[in-house]
Amino acid sequence: MSSADTARRWRQVLSELRPDLPGEWSLRGGGLDTVLAREPLDWSLAWIGWSGSPTRPAGWVAAGVQPLVAPFTSWIMTYGIRMDEVRPGPRAVDLSSDGAVEQARRFVLDGGLKKIDGWPAERLADVAERDFAQDPRRRRTHWHQLPGWRVVNATASPVEPATQLAELCRERAAESSGTGARQLAEQAAFYEGLVRAWHDGERDAALPFLTAQRDQALAARKLDRALTP
Repeated sequence: MSSADTARRWRQVLSELRPDLPGEWSLRGGGLDTVLAREPLDWSLAWIGWSGSPTRPAGWVAAGVQPLVAPFTSWIMTYGIRMDEVRPGPRAVDLSSDGAVEQARRFVLDGGLKKIDGWPAERLADVAERDFAQDPRRRRTHWHQLPGWRVVNATASPVEPATQLAELCRERAAESSGTGARQLAEQAAFYEGLVRAWHDGERDAALPFLTAQRDQALAARKLDRALTP
């Protein structure tokens, strides 16, 4: 299969899978980056997508939650799972086979949705707060969302964690090169912009800043609008 054929087949699999999912889901994105997204999109994106080479029909279905309160530089799997991590069940999918839809369905219904449902927005925000409360040497990456959740939920000022994150990203960017350095600089600019917005008008200014950043990130990945199934 060509990469175009693989992408078309993946979209067909998602279209056939969509009616079997509880709630409302839409097709968003393009090519092999097309995902099923749970509606409505708000400050986190529950998704079902593809992981694999565009030139090979064999790959993996994945499911997870993408927080939208922090820089969206790439898809993360912190709150996700790939089908080869679920047992028993199909370890991979061959999009050229007749059983591709059923294999994808088994993974999503048996493991993918459970993972997604385990990370509601409330839990993401809570875990971010608890991660930030740790000694900095013991923190993971959950707290990277904290400034955004504080603004969205109107719980506290984002300035302290956002300032720390901006400094951290600047330090790492100085030690990196190429795409990695550019992405870290973009993340630093995000947090610095959020701090400026908060100083300008607290939540009344910071929330529109976050909304604009989220909408731009979704549009860049063609996730801003639902596709015709």
